[in-house]
Amino acid sequence: MNLLNQDNIVHEFLNNVGDIVIANILFIFCSIPLVTIGPSLTALYHCSLRSVKGNSYGTVKTFFRAFKENFVQSLVIWLGIAAAGFILITNIRFLGTETGQTGHMLMILSEGLLVLLVIFALYVFPVIAAFTSSTAGQIKNAVIFAFMRFPYTILIVIISVFPMYMTYQDYKLMPLWACCWFFFGFGLTAYLNSLMLYRLFRPYLEKEEDRSQEEACITDEKEE
Repeated sequence: MNLLNQDNIVHEFLNNVGDIVIANILFIFCSIPLVTIGPSLTALYHCSLRSVKGNSYGTVKTFFRAFKENFVQSLVIWLGIAAAGFILITNIRFLGTETGQTGHMLMILSEGLLVLLVIFALYVFPVIAAFTSSTAGQIKNAVIFAFMRFPYTILIVIISVFPMYMTYQDYKLMPLWACCWFFFGFGLTAYLNSLMLYRLFRPYLEKEEDRSQEEACITDEKEE
């Protein structure tokens, strides 16, 4: 095996690792204002999906282009998710002090809505990264994909939430976990999720590409 050949497995693996690390660090720095977490997630998933597809090039350029192109849509949806999450978490904490049956039922309802919100958040930014549509269309597509193949959704939730949960289980290891998250944690999570998400998205991406090509041909014919 020629290690200098760019098509060999080792070279491809190292390229993927490098892309994950670069995209991860860009995601962290672009998320520092907090309100930009949504656009940063969209850009991160755009890089991850392209890497899974096999045409990843210029991670930095790809990240910032996706960040810029999807900024407004991702920002609006992220602020809505953050507001809804804040309300639900506050409601759960308040209802946790209630002892009545009604309060208990409302708490279970709030917890269920919070779970659905998390699932929606795990899908909507990859959907924005992969497809072009109105904000309402992206929300609709995210809900459809989330329940299209529920086993995929369960795996995506586990991959996304379990490492976060483990991070706070041992405070002695917190510096190590923080180092992992800083260099590759978010990027690796997005890449693993993208392996499944791309399988879901691919048939619809192909249709969208065919439609774009048809529109381009019609435009060319009109110009001629």
